[in-house]
Amino acid sequence: MNTSALSAMDAVEIKVMIRPDQELRAVRALEVNEDTADVRLVYYFDTSDLDLFKAGVILRARLVKGDVDDSTVKFRPVDAASVSEDWKRLDDFKLEADLIGGQVVCSASLTAPQKRDEIDEVANGKRAIGKLFSSDQERFLSEFHKMPVKFGELRVLGPIRVLRWKLEHETFPYELTAEEWRLPDGDDLVEVSIKAPPDQAEQASKDFEAHLRSLGLDPEGTQQTKTRTALEYFVTQAGA
Repeated sequence: MNTSALSAMDAVEIKVMIRPDQELRAVRALEVNEDTADVRLVYYFDTSDLDLFKAGVILRARLVKGDVDDSTVKFRPVDAASVSEDWKRLDDFKLEADLIGGQVVCSASLTAPQKRDEIDEVANGKRAIGKLFSSDQERFLSEFHKMPVKFGELRVLGPIRVLRWKLEHETFPYELTAEEWRLPDGDDLVEVSIKAPPDQAEQASKDFEAHLRSLGLDPEGTQQTKTRTALEYFVTQAGA
């Protein structure tokens, strides 16, 4: 594990994508159900060839049941040393690291609130995609992505219905987050994660691995992220 890459992070999120053959086992072991979930609808915006995603750029919007909707510009991977203090001072800016399979990937993101119905209007083609992103987000985008983003050429990829749970297990010291992403064809993507301070990440990863094994789950999971899987699904469907 590259501990030096973690030291500048606000937090480290340790993630495991559950193998497809273990998804039902995971849902049962975690004792989650739809009635207790936080519900979100997630949209991504990219070209038909996923040019932004391939360049490490993620444009996302979320409808959040019972909370404020939002849009996010994220760069992953990013060199933490290249991020100025000006960005770090913004309330909705995050500098985080994902730890997946022992590999550290740093990301920087800037989120902005959205008024009710604005995301729906974009999804329905009644509003331009670029209207979802604030001037700060557009400045953030242009600073870290040197090619201009032509919002008018982007596609709406989604929605993904996301069920999300925060869980506490008596024998495990970290709060667990479980997410179930439901694609329109009925396929599910299940991810389990924890967050830890950078100086605790290495031990937290070992503890997380042991806890997943105790639940009968493979801590290796699958190596492809849920975001990549979902984006590839929607691009394939659009081209079908």
